[in-house]
Amino acid sequence: MYVFEKGSHMRAIAAKLSSKSLKIEDAYELLSIASRSVGNDFFAAMAQALAEQLNVRWVLVSKVCRENSMKASAVMMWDGELQDPFDYDLVGSPCENIFTQGACAYPDRLQEHFPADDLLSKMGAHAYVGVPVCSSTGKVLGLLAVLNDTRIANIDTALDAIELFAGRTGAELERIASTTDNERLGRIVEESLSEAFIFSAATFRFELANRGARDNLGYSMEELRLLTPWDVKPEYPEEIFREFVAPLVGGKVTQLHFDTVHLRKDGTTYDVSVQLQYFPKPDHVFFASITDTTAQNQAAEREQILLREVNHRSKNLLALVQVIARQTAARHPEDYVEALESRIGALAANQDILVHNHWTEIPLDELIRSQLAHFDGLFGERIFFNGPRLFVKSTPAQAIGMAVHELATNAAKYGALSNQTGEISISWSLSEGPVPKQTVSFEWKETGGPPVKRAVSKGFGTAILERQMIGLLGAKVEVVLRRRGLHYRAIAPADRVIESKQG
Repeated sequence: MYVFEKGSHMRAIAAKLSSKSLKIEDAYELLSIASRSVGNDFFAAMAQALAEQLNVRWVLVSKVCRENSMKASAVMMWDGELQDPFDYDLVGSPCENIFTQGACAYPDRLQEHFPADDLLSKMGAHAYVGVPVCSSTGKVLGLLAVLNDTRIANIDTALDAIELFAGRTGAELERIASTTDNERLGRIVEESLSEAFIFSAATFRFELANRGARDNLGYSMEELRLLTPWDVKPEYPEEIFREFVAPLVGGKVTQLHFDTVHLRKDGTTYDVSVQLQYFPKPDHVFFASITDTTAQNQAAEREQILLREVNHRSKNLLALVQVIARQTAARHPEDYVEALESRIGALAANQDILVHNHWTEIPLDELIRSQLAHFDGLFGERIFFNGPRLFVKSTPAQAIGMAVHELATNAAKYGALSNQTGEISISWSLSEGPVPKQTVSFEWKETGGPPVKRAVSKGFGTAILERQMIGLLGAKVEVVLRRRGLHYRAIAPADRVIESKQG
């Protein structure tokens, strides 16, 4: 085995090659290959020339795998013609020695030196000469090697020949890797939903814009090349924008971050957050990374509205609880706690329905049933429902829910549900005709209860059934005390009660 130190100096390669076994014109032919091709074309031309001039069967260019330094990937394999790329293990192979010892050669009996290398056995390789190939910074990227199925007679000539191309091979591997990475990065930036712009620091004209920018603004790249940042940023006229980015160009800051709006080709605007950088000469350009913050800002605005709404509703709810507490104490001092708990429970049931339906489009049937949940065993037997699917607004829902609770409480204590035979019929309807004149009616009819006793005074329950329905819904209310049951009816303008869109 021959071992050569890394970094051998090039010594008049053409002359050296010609002085050994190659004719001078053949040496110059090898050298000229380096200036005629790039990339895979270079590898193919180099491999063919080395194979022919050195009379070897295989020429191999490999690079170390990024994911595993103990594996290599064959960038180019020549065996009379180019072969498909493949990966292989470095451990126990002659290639491993190149990374640890530098250039090395095995003129014959190769498999005896590396009995565990199955690839060599499958190939039938008996001789090997290889050198490391490095990046411009000296990092080992891979290797260049020639192999033969018989003895390689002139090892020095073979080594000098492949060493001649090691530098160029390293440069090509580095360039291909850089190009591949840049192309990958370019594809990702191009397909990114975020906007990306590059514009000249001299003319301020856009030079590049990714798909996200073009699609969001509605301009083609050709159109954008005629525009400047102030053409799409109405809040930053030219003079203000130039003054704004001056600290960036002057090196006082490394980046600028600001929020503004972008103006689309169709005249509409949208909120954006801008991250701006400057790249000095020779580039002398700005790079802007743009995030469309329309949805984010709208979400923040909705959150603020929601917080204000929660605050407003909380105050209203607490005020309602205060009213219920005062009126209950004044009208029912003897059973204050029980009455108060019952009414607050009804209010809580209302809240559950309102929250569940996001304070809008509350199903009327669900609202009514929620106030009668403790009588659900009587549904269809003594309590009957009849009405279309209607969706009511939040404020009317609270009034209707409390009214149903008062009616149910009264029925349980004194009316149709206070005995074993009484029944309740609950119905609602939406009148026909033009929307402005439509009305919603709600009826509660009790039958079969004990004889009805007329109340001596009007309590808080009456206030809920009458004054609240009139005040909040603009309803016409009728309360009739019949011999065997109460009959309650409220008719209100539909636009005060129901949502405009019914489902």
